[in-house]
Amino acid sequence: MSAVARTDGYAIASIACSAVAFLGAFIIGSILGIVFGKMAQTRLAADPTVGGEGLAQAGIILGWVGLAIGAVFLMLFLTVFSGFLFF
Repeated sequence: MSAVARTDGYAIASIACSAVAFLGAFIIGSILGIVFGKMAQTRLAADPTVGGEGLAQAGIILGWVGLAIGAVFLMLFLTVFSGFLFF
């Protein structure tokens, strides 16, 4: 009988925050996803008995994608509404 590996809590938080970022909180959720993912990678490197490497990596990747999408939306928002200020 094999032992079930524990999953790091920061890895779960990373993927959860990055996924929530796509529901509208692009900047905050993405930043939290990246930070929790990096923290998870640090903890996973120190303790090989804990799992969740894939979740941490996915959380970091989704976090960067969400951050890029949030930046594009922010630039579009500022571009559109800055035109209204000059009329």
